[in-house]
Amino acid sequence: MDQRRCSVFTGSGSFLPPRTIENQDFVAHEFFLDYGQPLDPEDNPLILAKFRDITEISERRYATDDLVASDLGAEAASLALSDANTDPETVDYIIVAHNFGDVRADRLRLDFCPTLAARIKERLGIQNPCCVAYDLPFGCPGWLQAVIQADYFLRSGDANRALIVGAETLSRVSDPHDRDSMIYADGAGAVVLEATEAEEHVGILSHATRSDTLEHARLLWMGPSYDPEHPDDRLFLKMHGRKLYEYAVQTVPGVVRESLNRAGLTLTDVAKVLLHQAKRENGSRHSQTAVPVVRSGGNPLAHHANDDLMAGEPLRGHAADPLRSDAPGHARRPGFPLW
Repeated sequence: MDQRRCSVFTGSGSFLPPRTIENQDFVAHEFFLDYGQPLDPEDNPLILAKFRDITEISERRYATDDLVASDLGAEAASLALSDANTDPETVDYIIVAHNFGDVRADRLRLDFCPTLAARIKERLGIQNPCCVAYDLPFGCPGWLQAVIQADYFLRSGDANRALIVGAETLSRVSDPHDRDSMIYADGAGAVVLEATEAEEHVGILSHATRSDTLEHARLLWMGPSYDPEHPDDRLFLKMHGRKLYEYAVQTVPGVVRESLNRAGLTLTDVAKVLLHQAKRENGSRHSQTAVPVVRSGGNPLAHHANDDLMAGEPLRGHAADPLRSDAPGHARRPGFPLW
C-alpha cells in the first residue's frame, strides 16, 4: 500500500501564570450594563452567582506584572519541545496565534513589533535562519487556524516540523467595568506538529473553516470603557455577546458536520467534543467554528474551537501522536458573554 504524508502531534505544553483571581475578587467592582448605565454594586453577589452558574468558572489566571504574552508563549513552547523530545534547531515553522501582542503592565498599549513569534524564537535560542517565525491574529480560533496552516506546510513537503503557539493576556485589554471581563484570562499553550509517512491516514484528517464578515465583522470591537469617568482613553475588548452566541448556535453545527464529512466520519464516531466556550450549556449544542477529530486507541475526539467567526478540523491519533489533557488554549475558558 502506498505511503501518504500526514501531520501528527508529537508534544504539547501549557503555561498558566501564577496569579489567581477568584470570582469573589470582583465583588467590589463597579459594573456597567452598557455605556453610562451603571449597575447597583449591591447586586454584585447576585451577578457573581449567576456568572458561576452559567459558566462554572470559579477562578482565572492573570499574568504577573513582569510577564507579557510572549513570555507565556515561550514557556509553553519550551515545554512542548521538551515533551516531543525535539531539537529546537530542527523546527521549520513557528506560528504564534494571538490578537493583542505584548501588553506590558506598566504601559497598557498593544505591541506587535517585533512579532511574538520572533520574540519566542529568540527566547528559545534558535539560530536556524530557515526556521520561519510569524504571527497569526485570527480571534479565538487563531491557534487552530495556525494548526491548519502548519498541516498544509507539512503535507506539501515544504516542512517537516512546526511549533504552534497560542498566547494571550486578555486581562490587560478587558474593561474592569464590563461584566464580560470576568470571562477573560491569561495563558499559553503550544504543540509540536510533525510530518510522518503512513499507510493509513493518521493525524489531521480534514478541516472546515468559515468566516462571516458582512453582518458579523463588528460583533467584537475595541472601544472605550463603559465607565464615562475612566481615567484614560485607551480601548478595551468589547463584544455583542448575545449576537455572537446566536451566530455560533446557528452556524457551528454545519461547520462541524462539513469537517466530519470530509474526514469520512459522523458524529456517532466521535467519543468526545472539546469546546472552547464559557457557557456550560453549550457542551451539547456546539458554538463556534472548528473541529479536530483525533482517534487514539479507536476513540475519536473532536476539538472544537469557537467564538470569533472562524475555523474547524478533524484529526486521527497515531502512535507518535498522543492527545494530552493539557491541550493548549490562550486563556482559561474564554468565550461568550453571560446574559
